[in-house]
Amino acid sequence: MKTTQLYLTEARPPAATASLPTAARSEVLAVYEAHYTSFVRLAILLGNDRHTAEDLVHEAFIKLHSHWGRLDDRSRAPGYVRSTIVNLSRGRRRRQAIGLRKVIDAPGVAPSAEEAVLARERRDSVVAALGRLSGRQRECLVLRHYGQLTESEIADAVGVSVGSVRTHVRRGLERLQEELQTTHQLEGQR
Repeated sequence: MKTTQLYLTEARPPAATASLPTAARSEVLAVYEAHYTSFVRLAILLGNDRHTAEDLVHEAFIKLHSHWGRLDDRSRAPGYVRSTIVNLSRGRRRRQAIGLRKVIDAPGVAPSAEEAVLARERRDSVVAALGRLSGRQRECLVLRHYGQLTESEIADAVGVSVGSVRTHVRRGLERLQEELQTTHQLEGQR
């Protein structure tokens, strides 16, 4: 079994502790020196790399510093820092996940002109095939697949029963598939 060892740099307290009164400063520094390494390990185990983990620990100690006067029980300071690290790590992961969802295509990676024309032609053929469906089939398919509505929400919107929605969606998909195959065959004959 492979074990991972953490090699940490020497702990240096945040500069923010300089503004605390001497007694409070020494208490914060004592917490820092006693728990820094274990806090960094905690942040790493929460899924952060070493540098990010160290940043989170320093942010947590800055928050401890700013709330030091409001701590009723100073012996609970390590628990406060631990909770802060967990919350900061959770927030960082959330922001990263949001950032990944909003990835913007790199310049120069745009689809070619041919790809854009083909995509537009496919979209136009689907829209044309939808236009050849009955009104209810078209409504049910669009609300289901484009609007992402449930069958009961579609039934309320269209004014039919859930069973009718299922029937319209099934028959509409079958007819849409037939229409698109016919369109594809006609294009292949050109």
